[in-house]
Amino acid sequence: MTSCFSKTRRLINQTRRVLICTLLFFSVISQARAEVNIVTTIRPLQLIAEAVIQGHGSTASIIDPQQSPHHFSMSPSDRVALAQADIAIWVGPAFETYLTDFFAQTNLSEKSLTLIDIPGLRLHTIAEDQIDAHLWLDSSNAVRIAQAISTRVAALDPQNEVAYRDNLSRFEAGVDALNSELLQKFSRQPKAEYAVYHNAYQYFEKQFGLRHALFILQDPEQPPGIHEIIQLRQDFQNRAPSCLLSQTDASAELVNTVLNGHQLQSISIDLLASRVRADQDGYLQFMKNLADDFAACLYNDESLNALLNSKITLSGRGTSWLN
Repeated sequence: MTSCFSKTRRLINQTRRVLICTLLFFSVISQARAEVNIVTTIRPLQLIAEAVIQGHGSTASIIDPQQSPHHFSMSPSDRVALAQADIAIWVGPAFETYLTDFFAQTNLSEKSLTLIDIPGLRLHTIAEDQIDAHLWLDSSNAVRIAQAISTRVAALDPQNEVAYRDNLSRFEAGVDALNSELLQKFSRQPKAEYAVYHNAYQYFEKQFGLRHALFILQDPEQPPGIHEIIQLRQDFQNRAPSCLLSQTDASAELVNTVLNGHQLQSISIDLLASRVRADQDGYLQFMKNLADDFAACLYNDESLNALLNSKITLSGRGTSWLN
């Protein structure tokens, strides 16, 4: 009897250990699956996603910030990254033109988040019936995007829904505080007019009451023709802007051709957040950096110019685009 009882007890203990190990195994599997993987096209969108998930998943962007999204060609590793993502985020066909067919694939379209389609966004146009796709430069749009991401990740990972909601609230509060700070920063009257290389900043400008005098490129896909360049030369001479907000992929030859000897300060805008870490405050830092660039240009602020010195050059001389 004692021997039988001992065997039964050993069997119960063994069964209990097996059950515990099984439960632990499935618990680990469940936690592994809860790690949400988000892949975006451009880095500013990655920064918004990072603010929402904060340690409960991974984020990545496929387009190098030094590259132009308008001329991007995917590598095999980019395709794999998007295919393996739980959520694939892009602005839409108006911006990442060369990715339209890829995102239209059934297996990707089901898990993609097309930002241009999010309800409630503040959208602007750059031409008749043409939406300006640089919508992340308006922080109110960034909040809408973060809300959409939060809804998606909570559906995929309900066990961390509260954390995502808290992260979203923190992001919204950070954006509100930053908006107040930037409205104060730009409350002064600019010292002189400024120009932009690419007409890509109206979301930021309209949010904070700014307005450029001239732009060189409306669409990076369509460089200006001879007649447009002649008109631009005349406009720059007549308006005499004191500063040009340029960007890393700007054509120096085109700029010199348009300026035609007109001397001004040139500051390179970090439009795709190449100098910003992808952490929970990355988007806020990106917008602060953008504001500093604008302020240095508008107010010729010596302290800001000292900080931004590595990004400032004097434009107006050099190789001509027409030569």
